[in-house]
Parts: sequence; structure tokens; C-alpha cells
Amino acid sequence: MRTIQALFLTSLFLLAPLSGCFGQDSADEVIADITVSEEQTLVAIRGQPYFLEVESNVDFKVHRSAGMFFVDEYNVFRDAMNWTYSSEVSVIELLIIDTEQSELALSVSTVDDEVFWNATLILEDSSEMMLVDGRRAFDTIDMLTTDWNNRWCASASIHDGGASYEAAANGIAAIWETYGFDEVVVTHYEDAPDQINVVGYKYGLLYPDQIILLGGHFDVAYAFTPPGGGTSEGANDDTSGSTVSMEVAQAIASREWDHTVAAALWACEEEGLLGSAAFVNHLPEGQNVKAYMNFDMVSLNYPIIPPPGYGPYDLGIATAGADEGNLSQMNEWLRVVVEDEMSFQDTSQNDIHWESAESCASDHCSFFTHDYATFNFFSAGGDISFWQEWHSGSDNLDFMVTKAGGEENLGDGFNTLVWSSLNLFIHIDNTDDSFQGRWYSAPQQEA
Repeated sequence: MRTIQALFLTSLFLLAPLSGCFGQDSADEVIADITVSEEQTLVAIRGQPYFLEVESNVDFKVHRSAGMFFVDEYNVFRDAMNWTYSSEVSVIELLIIDTEQSELALSVSTVDDEVFWNATLILEDSSEMMLVDGRRAFDTIDMLTTDWNNRWCASASIHDGGASYEAAANGIAAIWETYGFDEVVVTHYEDAPDQINVVGYKYGLLYPDQIILLGGHFDVAYAFTPPGGGTSEGANDDTSGSTVSMEVAQAIASREWDHTVAAALWACEEEGLLGSAAFVNHLPEGQNVKAYMNFDMVSLNYPIIPPPGYGPYDLGIATAGADEGNLSQMNEWLRVVVEDEMSFQDTSQNDIHWESAESCASDHCSFFTHDYATFNFFSAGGDISFWQEWHSGSDNLDFMVTKAGGEENLGDGFNTLVWSSLNLFIHIDNTDDSFQGRWYSAPQQEA
């Protein structure tokens, strides 16, 4: 018996070098070799994509600073601070936002964080139109106030029955069809025929029934509306919000998203938030709004320095419609956008502030009263100048340009909003079911 045991042990020792047992590796360890192209530029253009060329024999990570986002293989923006890539990937795409930072940090490492490349990107302004751009937004408000005036709600009885409004809605829908939306709808509800909203949808890759939505009301104050007696252009109230919605609409329609994203122009806000309420009341069964961003009276805000006699131009952003934990997350997103990503240096002449507050002064009320998370953007424009044009004939583009100190300044103010809202869109889209506003938990509480 002992002889058999001895022969067995001898065989094990003889076979060990062949089998790789007793602590010897079956294959040599791969030594990481990661290089970035010698021709890699360290100059990045604000508002444009940046491409990083990497060669690696192992999977690797790219680390970014605030001020840019990753673009994954599905053309979806990612807000993670680092992203892991297969060794087969050789070109990394990032979006540089139109931040006020002068430089950004970027590095490449192994998945175990051994850094192989570390660089500082110097930022330069873009001479071409960016993904979202205040210059294009100015062209839009110029078009809207020139070509589509008298957008009075159809359910008001003292004007043209809404013919001008409906013509404008159909005209804008035709423009939105060129943006790349999967569907553009001009609503005609049987039980609310005057609520002619324009809504564009880009369906989500992972969560098609959860909508991230932005909008502003498309109607303007009709004749005899207090306190100013009505307006034709409504440049500030709320062609400005319609302008922001259109500018971000063309960007979100051109990309892919985890969630369904949508932009809207609402009817009949001036008569009681009727258009947005009709939209919420007619949501298909099983479809929900993950978050809504509202823009109302936002012509004049940071970084515009008011000319003498006007201002200050404060931009306020209020969050509502979520439980305490999600409200904290919403306000943290705003802090990250304003302070870290955009790096705004607001002053007493053009302050930016945010809070958690529920009010029914605009279309966001239609959403948070139905337990959907909301962000409401509002720029008062200073007490004196604000009351000069509210619902009055002086609410026209020429007066807005005067109060901004020029067309370029007005465009800069729009640039603040379109980039801030796009950044928020990206952050919200990168969440899963852990962020749902209040509606997500309400049915469970009732059960």
C-alpha cells in the first residue's frame, strides 16, 4: 500500500511543471502598454466634440474633470467621472461643454488606476455653432417675434380665435420635423380642442416610457390682459422660453438617450396653464414624466450686465415635485452645473440662485401637482424693468435687446440657459429607477 502511495506522489511531482500547479502561473502576466497618439492635440474647443486616440493592449479607463461628458458607443452622453473601455477601442469621444473654465484635466490609466497619460486641455471658444448655442437662440427669437406674432390662445374669445397661434404651431412643428425627432405631435384633444401643443419625442433606448421633458408656453398675452393690456410679440413672456425649448430641442433630437426625451411648446398658459394640464391629463397609461424643466420669462439673466436704469438680472431656478431625497439630488445637480461644470462667476448684477419651492405661476405647476419632479427657470430682470413690459406692448425684441445692452449680450444670456438645461438633461438621463420623483413610490404606499 505504501509503495502505491509513493508512486502516486512521485507522479504528482513529475507532472506538476506540466500542469501549472503549486503556485506557478498558467500564462505569463500581461504587462500593460497604453499610449496616447503623439499627435494628440491638447487644445479643446468649447461646445464641440473632442477625440482622444489611445492604443492599449489591456482594458483601460479615461478620467475626466467637470466640464465635459463621455459619449458612449450608442451616442449617449455619460456623466461618470471615469469610463472603462475595451482594449479594442482606439478613439474616445467626449463633449466639451461651453464652460467658463479655461482648462480641463484628462488622464488615461489601467482599470487598477495606474496612470499612463495625464494632460491639461486648454480651452478655446468655438467660431462654429455649438451643440446648443445662444447665438442660434437669438436667431430663433428674432424669427419667432418677426414671423409668428399674435400667438393668442384659441380659447380666448376677444381675438382671432387662435388662427395666428395655430398657424405658428404648425409652422414650428414643420421645423421640428427636420431636427431628428422620432415623432412630432401637434395635439388635438377631443375634450380640449383649443389646447394645441407642439411636442417632439426622441424615444429612449432603455426606458422608453419615462420622459425627460422641457418646455415653455407658446401663447402670448392677448388684448386687454392685465396688467399691461396684452402684447403681440411677447418677447420675454414667453417667446424667450419657447426659444430655449427650441434650441435644446434641436440638440436632444440629434442624439440618443437612455430615457425618452421631449421638448414642448404649450398652449394657453395665460388662461390658466391649460395646454400643459391637457398634456399631463392625456399621458398614455404606463407613461410617466421622470422630470420636467420649465422656462418662462428668461430673456435677461447671467452673464448680462444691465445698462444704467435696468436690472439686476437674477436667474432663479426652483425645484419641486419630489420627495426629500430626490429634491436634494435635484439641487445638487444644479450646484454641479452652475458651480463645477459651467463655473459661473455670478455677481450682484447678475446673480444665480436656486431653491426648493412650489408655485403655480407657470406650466411647471401642471407637473408637480401630479407628482412629477420639476425645474422652473425664471429671470425677473429687475423689478423696474420687469414691470415695464409684463403683458404689454413693450414686451418686444427691440426692448429686450436694449435692456441686454445689445444682441450679442442677449444671446449670451440664452447661452447660460441652453447649456445649463442640457447638462441637467444628461445628469437625469444617467439615472435609473432610483430617481423618479414622487409618483414612483405613491402606488406602493397606497397598496
